[in-house]
Amino acid sequence: MWQVMAEQPSNHQAKPQQSNQATTEDILTIFKRRGLFDSLRKSLFTDFKESPTHESLIAAIESLVESDSSATLATRNRGKAAALLEGSVNRSEAFGNVNKYIDEHVSTRNEELRRKIEDMVRQINTELRTTTHQKDIKKPETNGDAE
Repeated sequence: MWQVMAEQPSNHQAKPQQSNQATTEDILTIFKRRGLFDSLRKSLFTDFKESPTHESLIAAIESLVESDSSATLATRNRGKAAALLEGSVNRSEAFGNVNKYIDEHVSTRNEELRRKIEDMVRQINTELRTTTHQKDIKKPETNGDAE
């Protein structure tokens, strides 16, 4: 029993040295909690909604609904009607145009988006380093012998 206890590292030995560098997980957690990914996604979606591609998608969906053989969609429950409509839209030319728009739009804004994300990550990292540094300053020095 004493041998097992002697082999276990003490608390100050088990924990790696804390550095002022934030881990990827820390940054990712804060990035998500602050909704930064969602804000980027919403920005791209707003751009899409203002594009002619969005207008043509809406027109194509309206056309699909109107051309539906009599009242097939109307006679189905909402879930089934939505699934049928989604399948029709996915097979339509309009959906292909949306994918093409996304590819082109993101690739033309690639550098801008990359810089924006890097700035956000850099800011989070700086905040984490500052917070960690302030905690280290406030923490009293201990030698690990007290219990």
